[in-house]
Amino acid sequence: MVPENSLCISFSGITVRFVFPDRVPQSPDFASLICDDPGTVDEEYEICLLTSPLTPGREPVQSVSGVQIYPTNQGWLRIYSPLIAEDGCQVACLLCPDGKNKLYYPASMWDFFFDSFHCLHLIGGEVLLLKYNAFLLHSSVVMLNGKTILFSGPSGAGKSTQADLWVKHLGADLINGDRCVIMKKDNGFYGGGSPWCGTSGIRRRESAPIAGIFLVEQAPDNHVQRLGFGAFAPLFTQTIVNSWDPSFMEKITRLFTDMMAQIPVYRLYCRPDEGAVQLVYHTLF
Repeated sequence: MVPENSLCISFSGITVRFVFPDRVPQSPDFASLICDDPGTVDEEYEICLLTSPLTPGREPVQSVSGVQIYPTNQGWLRIYSPLIAEDGCQVACLLCPDGKNKLYYPASMWDFFFDSFHCLHLIGGEVLLLKYNAFLLHSSVVMLNGKTILFSGPSGAGKSTQADLWVKHLGADLINGDRCVIMKKDNGFYGGGSPWCGTSGIRRRESAPIAGIFLVEQAPDNHVQRLGFGAFAPLFTQTIVNSWDPSFMEKITRLFTDMMAQIPVYRLYCRPDEGAVQLVYHTLF
């Protein structure tokens, strides 16, 4: 059983436990991912409340989007600069190789962060996933015939619309509306749910082998174009990378290369109609 001050979630075959300093937040948004009896836990995040600032004792190796990255003897420390309290206490995350990670919050502001349940959004998901040969792709993912189909592209390209059309016209299951976990397993690459789903609110834990990935582009007519390794760059821009960490970049590049060799990738020029759905279905199945 899960301890009273803990909460476990599971997605795409990965189980994460959060250990809270007191009560456990009740968030209906994540109800579909909660595990009452998780068995093996892959990663743990202990939440620690600060009464004085963290002092890394060195300059950050990277400062990007308001996040400062520090190497430490325990692992990578991320201090979220915009979330510093008036008393100087930061919101931060320490990512440790052994999976015993820490999330830091100002004690004076814990009620605010507790109520908002920020925890899942500050855990360094791309680092967590890469440990398990996985990464997060900006895409909507549906499941049909025991396979997943991914629609990727920048915001506004129409990927959510195409996924919704699959639900409407084919009865597909919508697994996630905005972020898909792609994981390499012994028998190939799987696409599955994640806790991060943008504004869609759709987050489920299932995963299944990937049938194909479609880079969506709105057009006056529906047609598809099979892409080779030329799809690497546009797909790579739809994931999160740690450019300051050479080992991270080496591993995710290798994963992407393997995926491109095994999974068909297409450019989908489409209208928001059933014709686009039938075109993709017949292309794959």
